[in-house]
Amino acid sequence: MMRGLLAVLRILIGLLLVSASIRKWTNPAYFHLQGFASILAQKGAPFPFYKVLLDNFIFPHATTFSTLAAVVESVVGVSFLVGAFTTPASIAGMLLMLNYSFATDYGNPANVVGHLFLIALMGVVGFYLAGMTWGADAHLARSISPRLVFFPFERTRNAPAKKAASA
Repeated sequence: MMRGLLAVLRILIGLLLVSASIRKWTNPAYFHLQGFASILAQKGAPFPFYKVLLDNFIFPHATTFSTLAAVVESVVGVSFLVGAFTTPASIAGMLLMLNYSFATDYGNPANVVGHLFLIALMGVVGFYLAGMTWGADAHLARSISPRLVFFPFERTRNAPAKKAASA
């Protein structure tokens, strides 16, 4: 039952991310400095330490970073939907959400809590290998190295089997 709930959670997060990435891909303004900065400003204010990074590095390369954000959001979303490489995708998703939080959540505790909750859910999906149920991870682990599929938690996946074999 728990595996099924984790799979449903994984799929719902995947739908959320794919939906958000579609909104980015269909908004040409998002990929230009004015649109990218405007969209971030509409969502909230950046933390002061992160504002320095935004102003000095990210905004001068707005097209690159907006494209990177849309690509990562799309790849993580599709990965969660299909259940393929969910562990490394969860790490990428957590880093993406952390950056979104730093860029938009200053002075808004509700947004911070929301982003932290999503980060935690992505961590649970990755750590508990939610792609093994109703996903492609089980097949991928048999076809290629499980270390690639479950990186960095491959040992966690094999720990119960090793304990059972030694008993």
